[in-house]
Amino acid sequence: MSATSSKDWLAAHPPPDSAFVQSLAHVSARIRDGEELRFAVREFLDEFELLPRPDLMDRAIRERPALTGSAPADAYLGALAEHLAATRGLQRPSWAVEPERFLDRFWFLSAVPGFRALALAQSPAAFRRRGIFIAEGALQRV
Repeated sequence: MSATSSKDWLAAHPPPDSAFVQSLAHVSARIRDGEELRFAVREFLDEFELLPRPDLMDRAIRERPALTGSAPADAYLGALAEHLAATRGLQRPSWAVEPERFLDRFWFLSAVPGFRALALAQSPAAFRRRGIFIAEGALQRV
């Protein structure tokens, strides 16, 4: 089944709202429990892409995540909330622009040679303004 037909099938057979449990607050809790940021975020994005309605998307980003103890992770969650709100036509959560959601130093998510130039050019605005640099495909899920 292709991705398009999967989305079409889900649109015709929507699961109950209670089936969608991921939120950025949940991602924060997983990070505080020792899970790596990238894995928790990927799972969140997998579910977020399946959300059939804007109110469910809003619910997934609205609740303020507790601080994780990692400044880069806290800033990343703020950037992700702002980016998802901007790209889905949602209101940006107020917690996403709290001072602790910004970094004092640049953070490049990879040390691979050539990544910095690529990330400087491709990072979404919500990430760049926090000093976080990611590749264009980092937020895309299959």
